[in-house]
Amino acid sequence: MRLYKKHDKASLLALMDQVSKDPANRAPEGSLFIHTKAAGKKLDDIAQAITWHIGDEREAAGKPVSVDGYSGRQTNRR
Repeated sequence: MRLYKKHDKASLLALMDQVSKDPANRAPEGSLFIHTKAAGKKLDDIAQAITWHIGDEREAAGKPVSVDGYSGRQTNRR
């Protein structure tokens, strides 16, 4: 939430790129992951903040997307 309020979408994208390219954030060779655990958490937080900004943009444009999920029938049984 703190990243969402402090930064706009463009600066968040630049921050994400900076964190991804930093060699100190790379996981050791042979790891299943690309980034260290701390860098992965940072990237996840940045991605969530970007998602909230995109939602705000859609809402401002008058095209909000419902986040309630699927509410239809859950089975094919008749």
